[in-house]
Amino acid sequence: MQTNFIPEKIVQDSVEKILKRYKISEEKAEEFFLEEAFKNKRFMENVLEFSERKNFGKWREYRKVIKKTKKNVYYFLRQYKHEPEEKIKEKFSELRKALKKEGKLEKTLELHKELLAMHISSKERTESYKNFYEKIFRVTGKPESVLDVSCGFNYFSILFMKLEKLLYAGTEFKKEFVEEMNQYFLLIKNYSEIKAKGFLLDLRERDFETRNELLDLNKGKEFDVAFLLKLIPVMEREKRGSTNGLIEAIPAKWLVLSVSKESMTKKEKIAFKEVKIIKNFIKENNLYLNTKIDFENEIVFITKKE
Repeated sequence: MQTNFIPEKIVQDSVEKILKRYKISEEKAEEFFLEEAFKNKRFMENVLEFSERKNFGKWREYRKVIKKTKKNVYYFLRQYKHEPEEKIKEKFSELRKALKKEGKLEKTLELHKELLAMHISSKERTESYKNFYEKIFRVTGKPESVLDVSCGFNYFSILFMKLEKLLYAGTEFKKEFVEEMNQYFLLIKNYSEIKAKGFLLDLRERDFETRNELLDLNKGKEFDVAFLLKLIPVMEREKRGSTNGLIEAIPAKWLVLSVSKESMTKKEKIAFKEVKIIKNFIKENNLYLNTKIDFENEIVFITKKE
């Protein structure tokens, strides 16, 4: 896009305002601002005249452009929680080639980190995954079976669990996500003793049929540990009371819940609100809170069914 009709200083100042609020690249912020600015005919007709005024930031048309731009950025970040599919497929192809060459899962650590960084939820954990699982498993004991609910890209972190043998089940609510997950599990099958499978599970529907399938996978037993990372606050924000009855659909002994300290889209501290939601969830579901662990970007609650 061309910026000939908008003074460069205004573009730069507007980009800075967006970057102070949202976790987005400078280039993308500029793209969103210019797109909205060019749509506003009155803004474009008068921007040069108003740009000379000291109170330009209070100009009604400019405020409208900035407000709409921020709204668009927010919905973009909420919708696109991961990198474009093409980039993900390219990185997955790199992993496939590296595994074929190296012959060991452990030698593809950096590629796994890069894949984890492609999803907004797992990105902030990429440098602390080893420590993350070590601290959790000190409380729960080393699990032989793990259930990862609404896992996003977290299944790429199996390598960091440092478990020689593991039965892992991941769930997601879209068929294409589950298919991608199972492609990865098929790939690593010949390079580890990890048995893994992805399941389609829409938590809004409380699909007890899937619960039975999960139990069948684990020979009728509950999973040792279930991860519900950043899940509860998200569900409650989208619809209050949406987590009612959720526990019954999760066949596991230990439930590991977590909250973000900072919004995944906005640059704002949200730990206080998120912790309050988790504490209410623990109380309402009669869970026993064993341990709370404070990580750099996340707070983890290790709970057990009473």
